[in-house]
Amino acid sequence: MEKRKIIAIVGPTASGKTDWGVSIAKKYQGEIISADSRQVYRQLDIGTGKDLNDYGNVKYHLIDICDPGESFTMFDWLKRARLIIDNLFSRDKTPIIVGGTGLYVQSLVEGFQLVTEKFKVQSSNVKKFKREELEGKTLKELQRICLRLKTDDLQLDFNNPHRVIRAIERAQSGEIVKKKKPDFEVLQIAVDLPREILYRRIDQRVENWFEEGFITEVQELLNFGVDPKWLEKIGLEYRILAEFLLKNQRTEGGINKIEFEEMKARMKFAIHAYARRQLTWFRRFPEIVWCKNLQSARKEIKKFLK
Repeated sequence: MEKRKIIAIVGPTASGKTDWGVSIAKKYQGEIISADSRQVYRQLDIGTGKDLNDYGNVKYHLIDICDPGESFTMFDWLKRARLIIDNLFSRDKTPIIVGGTGLYVQSLVEGFQLVTEKFKVQSSNVKKFKREELEGKTLKELQRICLRLKTDDLQLDFNNPHRVIRAIERAQSGEIVKKKKPDFEVLQIAVDLPREILYRRIDQRVENWFEEGFITEVQELLNFGVDPKWLEKIGLEYRILAEFLLKNQRTEGGINKIEFEEMKARMKFAIHAYARRQLTWFRRFPEIVWCKNLQSARKEIKKFLK
């Protein structure tokens, strides 16, 4: 029996993944499943790059399914994504995963499973830590704790303190991540843009955000009582702008234009660095096919689906 087949379009932020995904979905009777850890949240539209008007008649799943401040993990995404995939296959639709959260995509491709086992550690000197204790530690301290716990190496992003904390909490609660080979094949296509073009697209996207009302979006989140600490964790764009708005709330005379432009420049450079980290993540996987344009991506997909 031929294996079921899934297409994944991945790559760094602002690289044009959504446009490719929509075009491919239209051609191959597909529906899109978002693999973006922030687009799941309602009211986070502009800063997460939701292209709400660009989907056409293509069905798009796993956006706007949580409220701001609500916890949503990789395993929450994985559970929902698998249910949607089964439904799409039952309707003879092609599942198309689109997003830049690499860990989400790899969890699906490699068949991550969360199982419960008795809590064990490799060293008797390791104690159980509470969340507030972990949040007060440096990244290096978190990395040391994580390495001393009995956890499987499933390509955890050790440079992301939030994810390292979650890995420690899972291990301490006895939740162990294992793999089970999935019953489908996945072709992963990555958008391969020259670095200078990617940076220009990021810079233009940031400018567009502020023209579209990014300040209003973040200010309303703060006004509605969304914890600034949650915004710090959800993404660097929201962290930088929330910090700026909270600072300006404490000053008279409104927003300082010079400081505003400095904040935008800082945001652009921070997103450049984030895009580089995304590229580093995806280039770790030799099975990912890098395509410079949509035409070459379509050729790879045609061969895969045959």
